[in-house]
Amino acid sequence: MSPSLATLAEIEEAIARDEARLAQHRQHLAECAADGRNVATARELVHLVEQRLAMLNERRHVMEAAEGPGRPDSWGWRRP
Repeated sequence: MSPSLATLAEIEEAIARDEARLAQHRQHLAECAADGRNVATARELVHLVEQRLAMLNERRHVMEAAEGPGRPDSWGWRRP
């Protein structure tokens, strides 16, 4: 089980890590296909990381919307 991602920065770090992981899995998938090896496991790993990235991106959008303009925890907020 992965740790809870409580902040926008943590989510963005997880996205960056998973994008790098996805690139590695895609490369491995291409190598397996080129070598004529079974690609089922490699394809499933690509799919799982793509799903996780979709979930993380959705979570990032929700957190960005929740912070919104005029909230004290958002960039550019000024005290009234």
